[in-house]
Amino acid sequence: MAAPAVLPLVAAGVCGAVLPVQSRVNGVLSQQVGSLPAATISFGSGLVVLTLLLASPALRRSVAAVWTALRTRRLRWWQVLGGVGGALLVASQTYAVPLVGVTAFLVAVIGGQSVSALLVDRAGLGPGPVQRLRPGRVLAAGLAVLGVAVAATARGGGDTGVATGVALVLPVLVVVAAGGLTSVQQALNGVVTTVSRAPVATAWVNFLTGTVTLVVIGAVVSGTGELPLRPVGPDLPWWAWTGGTMGIVFIALAAYAVTHLPVLVFALVTVTTQLAVGVGLDSLDPASRALLGPQVLVGVLLALVASVWAALARRHPRAAAPAAAGHR
Repeated sequence: MAAPAVLPLVAAGVCGAVLPVQSRVNGVLSQQVGSLPAATISFGSGLVVLTLLLASPALRRSVAAVWTALRTRRLRWWQVLGGVGGALLVASQTYAVPLVGVTAFLVAVIGGQSVSALLVDRAGLGPGPVQRLRPGRVLAAGLAVLGVAVAATARGGGDTGVATGVALVLPVLVVVAAGGLTSVQQALNGVVTTVSRAPVATAWVNFLTGTVTLVVIGAVVSGTGELPLRPVGPDLPWWAWTGGTMGIVFIALAAYAVTHLPVLVFALVTVTTQLAVGVGLDSLDPASRALLGPQVLVGVLLALVASVWAALARRHPRAAAPAAAGHR
């Protein structure tokens, strides 16, 4: 495989490694300030960093190209809303990781991504050609969902402060839905990147729409009196503030990778590094370690087998419809 063909796969793999670390970081922040404020801080800090980078004339031209494409209708308005899915994923991170641990969170994301990516590729939402719903791809996604069900219903041991059994179901379902939206996000980001020609510019658009989404949700929740603001304690580690920077890396690399890979392949390439890093992080945390029993590991294995199966199914020469079908 030539080096240019390897680079998108490497980028996808790095994205997979970043997500569990970001999940742990944002989870620690949410325990201090609350789930929604933590998600808003994560996205807002990333937006600040990317806005400072707009001092670069080249990056400003890339962002201007997106605006021009919107005015000329080369891009539809909904195609720049990928950041909404990213915002909801970060919000689900901050809500679910302290309850279920990084590994169960990742398995749930994988399940949602796997099913959604099939539909996204079939609908041709990304920059690539339409991908047919071949039996191997569908069955692989179904196996990933089975892995989610197995891991989500696992029971930990003892009073660990981490949700177990039935208490896992709601946060896991929230994450499955957010994982599904991330496949839509990656597809739309790929389309925007074909216009901007700069993944960092695409990331800025994402962080702008994502931050606005979280601020609006926060304003609505605050109006109901259900958003208590907590003071930041002196024991909060400095690295708890780095989730936004990690998000920039994830979104920029993903925007690049999806311009070269089908959304399903991108989602499943990230599985291996997501699970490896996620299990490693949970094994270091005494509370989350209690969830790494045989049932969760079986769920992880099923999701991993599903990713390999889908990747092999894509290698079939008739896996994709004619390229013209993917463009409207």
